Amino acid sequence: MAAARGLLNHLLRTGQLDAIDGYSLNLNYPSVVGTMEVAGQETPYGFSSGIYVRHAAAATPVEILPPQEEIDALGGGNTPGAWKKRFEMIYQRTKDEPITMCAGVCPSIIEFGHHVQRRHKVLPKDLWRMRAIAATSVPGIHTKYKPALRALYGPVDVVEMYIATEGTFAQQRDERRLLVPNFDLYVLEVLTRGGEVKMLHEMRPGEYGSLIVSTPVLPRYRIGDLVRAFDPPYFRCIGREGRFTRLRYWLDGVRYLDFGRA
Repeated sequence: MAAARGLLNHLLRTGQLDAIDGYSLNLNYPSVVGTMEVAGQETPYGFSSGIYVRHAAAATPVEILPPQEEIDALGGGNTPGAWKKRFEMIYQRTKDEPITMCAGVCPSIIEFGHHVQRRHKVLPKDLWRMRAIAATSVPGIHTKYKPALRALYGPVDVVEMYIATEGTFAQQRDERRLLVPNFDLYVLEVLTRGGEVKMLHEMRPGEYGSLIVSTPVLPRYRIGDLVRAFDPPYFRCIGREGRFTRLRYWLDGVRYLDFGRA
């Protein structure tokens, strides 16, 4: 359910709940790619994005197309050829259906649009009147990626979500291009540059820190993402921890005229 919060909140807040009368375009990875033995039992495993969407579809009124089972049936290949096969199946299943929204990995959403354009000489915006795209998995969704999303899918509302393999940690909740944490589901802390560990909501605006998450199965796990605080509860994930992450963030701010604004 948490994986659908960003999208459903946006539709409710903007008075577009009628969008759920259509389908959500499912471009996610397979939820089952194999099995492994756990405690003496064969247990399926797969990609987190597919697992999230399968459970979200079961727990919310959002109907996805194609169903996750059809995505899984094509196998778990991650090669360019496997993705072309997956994208082509998705196109054939959805091209004549009322697709009104999409939620998933941002680069996959863009790559699907390019596939449709290359293979079928048509843009997704010519096939569907899409209302909203809830995108995740990369920093800079509103600066780097929104122009490409709108060029391919039309004047859609773009909603940012912060979803990782370890959990659905935050989502955009209003017009501000910032994230609001799911404090009801996770304990979120940060390790600051000075070596201090503090709660995420205790960060000062403009402060940076390495995110530490506590989930039902991962106590105080340092996830490897660098975040920047704005006025509580807002924050932004600026990328993976690294020597040049902050520099790259500010250079992108200059390039996209963002300057860290909300």
